[in-house]
Amino acid sequence: MEENKKNFWKRILIFAFMFILAGGIAFAGGLLYRDKTDELIRDVVMTLAGTGIVIFSFTLSEINGFFIYHNETRYGRFAAMYIISLIASMLLPYLPVAGWPFLVIFVLLGVFSNGMTGLAAGSVCLLTAVNYSGGDYAVFILYFISGLAGILVFSTLDDDFRVGLPFLISMLILTLCLTANVVLFSQESLSAAQFMIPAVNLMTCYILLLVSLKMFSSTVIHRYREKYMEINDPECPLLVQLKDMSKEEYYHAVHTAYLGDKIARRLNLDDAAVKACGYYHRIGFLKGENNWENVSAICQEYHFPPRARKILKEYVDADEKVVSKETIIVLFADCIVSSILYLFAKDPKAELDYEQLIDTVFRKKLETEELWCNEISLAQIYEMKKIFIEEKLYYDFLR
Repeated sequence: MEENKKNFWKRILIFAFMFILAGGIAFAGGLLYRDKTDELIRDVVMTLAGTGIVIFSFTLSEINGFFIYHNETRYGRFAAMYIISLIASMLLPYLPVAGWPFLVIFVLLGVFSNGMTGLAAGSVCLLTAVNYSGGDYAVFILYFISGLAGILVFSTLDDDFRVGLPFLISMLILTLCLTANVVLFSQESLSAAQFMIPAVNLMTCYILLLVSLKMFSSTVIHRYREKYMEINDPECPLLVQLKDMSKEEYYHAVHTAYLGDKIARRLNLDDAAVKACGYYHRIGFLKGENNWENVSAICQEYHFPPRARKILKEYVDADEKVVSKETIIVLFADCIVSSILYLFAKDPKAELDYEQLIDTVFRKKLETEELWCNEISLAQIYEMKKIFIEEKLYYDFLR
């Protein structure tokens, strides 16, 4: 509750600042390009209205879970990208229309939010540039269509962020749009010079997209890759401490992490976070009791990624509701490992019916209120159960 309140005020402050800055940029643009006060006021009002729509779209996307690339609560990052794009749009009329790099602006606004918000923000920036340049509707359509294509193809990527095909498609569509709207309508006879500015635009977009997406991948998509590699190593110092304290707890964690990781991969979920939570869902015992206070302190000390901390909090904190799919995977993996270890502790030579045991675990869990109001679907629960049953041979290693 406290975290939600903090995010609420953070969002209010950042978006209020973004709204004011957008009005200031529109006012500065009016001083540069307008001679009449009424036109200046109109530009400011329209920019503020468009910015308000963008803010509403971002907020609505957060409420409904429409974000891509883990952009939830990243208000400052998006606001900065929007303000930079708006400033660039105000200055672009000094360049030839055929040289505007709006494909880059649309794509970056899209990947820093989602398709709907990126399209709204990109459209406001594009209208700003067209308005100040005195361009006609053809200029708007040229960059709107190419920008829309860029947003759509880049919004389909997963966390592997393979940009090759989307990159090629967006550049081809931009080439087609520039040819249809600039080269074909040139008043001069066809010559190589007519392709000069569109070619520079394509080259600029190519370089800017390449650099920007590379930075986005390393700082956003794979920001915590090295940290996950460190903490998901069975020889991580933290796990070594757990092993020294209790080999039973250590191997329990290893088995839970293995099963959780396998299921998360099959369900196309955050396997690195699930694996980390499988390893560390009982790490609080290092400080005495496995409560959230102790687990949280360890997470902060070892700088756990935010996603892993969130899943661990859902799992360990008794006051927290289990919501995410990843938490549910850890919950079932831990329960099944615990059940098998318990039965083997009673009789190491027991021949267990793993399928029946797994069926019993799922039935009992689904009968409780613990899994109500969460993100996982019945189809995913069925698939998860199927994967657990497929691991029959692995369970013998728990003896």
